[in-house]
Amino acid sequence: MTAAAWCSGDPGPTRIKICGIRRAEDLLAAADAGAHAIGLVLAAGSPRQVTPVQAQQFAAATPSALTPITLLVDPDEQVLQQRATPWTQLHGDESASVVEASAKTGPVIKAVPWNDPNAIAIWDACPHVTRLLIDSPHGGSGEAFDHEAFANIAATLQTPWILAGGLTPETVAAAIRTLRPWGVDVSSGVESSRGMKDPDLIAAFCGAVRAAGV
Repeated sequence: MTAAAWCSGDPGPTRIKICGIRRAEDLLAAADAGAHAIGLVLAAGSPRQVTPVQAQQFAAATPSALTPITLLVDPDEQVLQQRATPWTQLHGDESASVVEASAKTGPVIKAVPWNDPNAIAIWDACPHVTRLLIDSPHGGSGEAFDHEAFANIAATLQTPWILAGGLTPETVAAAIRTLRPWGVDVSSGVESSRGMKDPDLIAAFCGAVRAAGV
């Protein structure tokens, strides 16, 4: 697949996003493993945070097969202007107006905790949201959640959605078969230590997604 696979909301093989890229070798590992997107974290306090300048450099160096995505948490207008990429992932308690403002310059992924069905319904119906990202209640924590409990809600979603939260090479195939998400997102599950990506784990994760056959 090429970057067009990430940009299309059509059904197809499960898309893969490797989030929290901080080194050039991690970017290349994601491309070599067959991922479709990478995440560049600008959120303060994250062990995976990069500066706006670094994000711009990574975005410029991203191979054509990958879609780079800027991750922000509760950004103000100034921070929105620092985005390195057309695609934005909003991972906080953003208002509808912030989502709309972000959508004016590119597609928006809105992260929502799996156990907040009201918020999921609101953002699923929002015309400014291109993708939903369903995560654990503490986004970025690497915590898995009860996929079986979410299955009924997952089946009702109209917006193409991405599964996150504690996924690993060992667990992702079963999660895909249970929930059949449009895509999956991993960060800590492909790290050898906090904030440090492991190319072997990235390759194993992407291989497990493909092996799920969905």
